[in-house]
Amino acid sequence: MRFVRAIAGGVVAAALVPAAPAAADDIVRYKGPVEHIFFHPLLPEPQYTLHRGTQPAEFNKWMTTAKEFRGIVRQLYAKDWLLVDLESLFRRRKDGSLRWAPLRLPKGKKPLVISVDDLNYPEYMIVNHLNSKLVLDGSGNVAAKRVRPDGTTVVSRSSEIVPILDRFVANHPDFSHDGAKGTIALTGFEGILGYRTSGAGRHARKEQRRVAPVVQRLKDTGWTFGSHSYSHPDFGASSYTRVVADTDRWERFVEPLIGGDARIFVYPYGSPATGASLSYLRKAGFEIFCTIGPTASTTIRDGYAVQARVHVDGLSLMSQKSMLRRFFDPDSVLDPRRPALR
Repeated sequence: MRFVRAIAGGVVAAALVPAAPAAADDIVRYKGPVEHIFFHPLLPEPQYTLHRGTQPAEFNKWMTTAKEFRGIVRQLYAKDWLLVDLESLFRRRKDGSLRWAPLRLPKGKKPLVISVDDLNYPEYMIVNHLNSKLVLDGSGNVAAKRVRPDGTTVVSRSSEIVPILDRFVANHPDFSHDGAKGTIALTGFEGILGYRTSGAGRHARKEQRRVAPVVQRLKDTGWTFGSHSYSHPDFGASSYTRVVADTDRWERFVEPLIGGDARIFVYPYGSPATGASLSYLRKAGFEIFCTIGPTASTTIRDGYAVQARVHVDGLSLMSQKSMLRRFFDPDSVLDPRRPALR
């Protein structure tokens, strides 16, 4: 994530008890909109990041605290949102065009896609005591590792989006449709998931081997991967030459690590490519493109789909609350440790 450009744009009380599996006659064809919300990596201990460090005002705008995310997930579940896999929403016809795939859900449930941008943990996150990488804990589950200011290393399943959702779905399996979790949109300029994997040197090859079991565990537990570009440029303002070079680098240094061709492209800053640049992304195999917007909006065009995502961060939690209220109550989840926006 590069903090260089702004994004435009009742308390739920319920017992979180896993629901019984839906009976066959309670499964219905869903025909409404499919919502999509996205996050950046979480702030595990905001006292270290929102009041000191190198860029507290930027973290305050664009990121969510772990406490907030845990509260958001509880409210999403209580309000009958249901996690669905983005790729599963579309099917390809014989003529190459995309169409909506039939979506059958328990009656009363509302489909929701969650995605996570920039889960690569660059150095500026590490020095500000955010998480530093995703790891496997002693039980083989995905956890987040970080280092506190006193040098203490912490491995936790309650400080980052992936392990928080993993634990919640394990306790509330009816929050997930067919085991879906979310889409992780990866850049590559500082590696992936906290491992410095890019390049062809010995260190990069070692990091590629280290990240492999984490990637596999994510895939095995309902997570999917998409491209967020290699170097996070503005695709709407980039030249065709730059788009080609960036896309080629992502395909060379990131795509092999996730074990196959990616279908999802998440535009940096939500700024879409057009013309020849879009055509090149299509030739690279991308067919689901994600932008940013305040409401659910999915357009299926010739051979590809465009879906708007709603940003959940300090900016929307404090100054754009109206677009979040259909998902959860922003005031009740807001972390009291947040300062005012500036």
